[in-house]
Amino acid sequence: MGKKIVAIGGGTIGEIYHNNIKEPYETGNMDREIIKLCDASRPNLLFLGFADISYSKEYFQLIVDIFYKKYNCNCKHLTFEDLKDEKKVIDSFDWADAFYIGGGNTYTLMKILKLYGLDERLRESYNQGKVMSGLSAGGICWFSFGNTVNPTGIGRNLIKQECLGLKKMVFAPHCDEINGHFENVENLLRGENMVGISLSNCCAIEIVDDKYRMIQSDATRYKIQPFGIRSFWYNGNYYIEDLKLNDTFEDLGEILLPRPLKNVPVKEDVKRLLKRRSIYFR
Repeated sequence: MGKKIVAIGGGTIGEIYHNNIKEPYETGNMDREIIKLCDASRPNLLFLGFADISYSKEYFQLIVDIFYKKYNCNCKHLTFEDLKDEKKVIDSFDWADAFYIGGGNTYTLMKILKLYGLDERLRESYNQGKVMSGLSAGGICWFSFGNTVNPTGIGRNLIKQECLGLKKMVFAPHCDEINGHFENVENLLRGENMVGISLSNCCAIEIVDDKYRMIQSDATRYKIQPFGIRSFWYNGNYYIEDLKLNDTFEDLGEILLPRPLKNVPVKEDVKRLLKRRSIYFR
């Protein structure tokens, strides 16, 4: 059966932005793996857009354009209004082979999941072997902690958000951008005895039971290949190391142990990118 997660570090899924310009579809390799993990001829995918309620209907249409129109999956969407109908929620969770949580605000997402008991339903579905997947906030939510902002709070200070804890680690998406997710992982990990996994756009981590592999998009950003970084505190020092983009499954426990690995410095082109953004490697 297996316990399965596909957490995507970022990427456009065909959104239409200013002047009706359609962004490229960057997450195809990840999306096809989500479908493959379902092990069904026509999987049922349930979309949860609670990280950005104001955009959830438009977001679901993008999901339909990809998973239904491109890949022939059955797709459903639980709206915020649907959460008042317990039978509909139960039926939708029973129906689903895979869950896809969209990007947005992780604080808002987790507040809604806990308020309506969806956190426990998702944990139960995970233990049943259903696929847990998502992008950005929809990747952060599966793990122990993540960076987020309280949208109702004063200022835009990052806070430490407790998440579903399916695996003991911190997940940070969009680490090739200046948004605080990667920059603040150092603070999230302080005193936690765990590892942070930070992924660029166009990169994802796939976890099946206690094995993992990396998935990268055919697209690239900033003229460098997608990348991943593992970081942790060890003996009072903060370490940042390259996360190999392996095609084959390897032992997850090895990279989640907060200890230095041999010969895994961050790639020079990644250092240059982060240095230009004044993130690390100053």
